Amino acid sequence: MAKKQAAVDNLIDSLVWMRRKAKRHEPVDNLIDALVKMRRKAKKKVVKKKKAKKKKKTRRPAKR
Repeated sequence: MAKKQAAVDNLIDSLVWMRRKAKRHEPVDNLIDALVKMRRKAKKKVVKKKKAKKKKKTRRPAKR
């Protein structure tokens, strides 16, 4: 089963298409770069949260 594309992925795809059609690429390029950067940051944040959650779950108090 294919993974559902995120709305951000669709937006980036549309912007790349717009860039190909645009006469002046710079504004579209800046927008694409900013979105990709934000997306990478968000993914890192999610991974960090998952790791923290995993660490929290794996710790068990010692039985006496």
